[in-house]
Amino acid sequence: MLKVKNRKGDKIFFRYDFGRTSGQRPSTGVFIYTKPKNQTEKNHNKEAMELLAVKQSQLTIESQAIGSDYIPRHNFKDNFLDYYKQFVEDNKREGNRHLEGSYNHFKAFLKKFYIAPVGITENLCFRFRQYLLDHFTGDTPMNYFARFKKVLKAATKEGYFRVNPVEDIKGKANASKALKENLEIEEYLLRNRGVP
Repeated sequence: MLKVKNRKGDKIFFRYDFGRTSGQRPSTGVFIYTKPKNQTEKNHNKEAMELLAVKQSQLTIESQAIGSDYIPRHNFKDNFLDYYKQFVEDNKREGNRHLEGSYNHFKAFLKKFYIAPVGITENLCFRFRQYLLDHFTGDTPMNYFARFKKVLKAATKEGYFRVNPVEDIKGKANASKALKENLEIEEYLLRNRGVP
């Protein structure tokens, strides 16, 4: 950690030190008062140093976990719905609502606000696909399920699953059973004039 005084000299800011090139010394967001003037500033310094120790510890664990199956606890979301929601927020695209739709319908399918990653099983994934097929027609079930698969693939790569639970399940479209009515030109013209 690097200590950097501000221009006034009344505060010390802490920075990570990953190297000497641009962007390798990001701020930790932690500062202390150089000469605390009162009990509040002394308390701030004490808590800031405790926070800095936690950040250093987390960084050490993260670097040691690289290349292993271990996910540091501070990076792991206990509720898979929190992971899913974050994935949606990070990967949202203008005009494409399939990812957000898949998240909303997965929540509706679960009918609960919490599911641990261990609860995401192949059987649950089959049931979610069937839920989509029961509630939507056309390509919508396949599109929502494809986004769901994308989320689980990313989560598997991040260590939430040893084996991707949805890997062997293919998305399906749901052809509409009701055929669209094709009108002859005369029928179309009559209907547009308000004649049944």
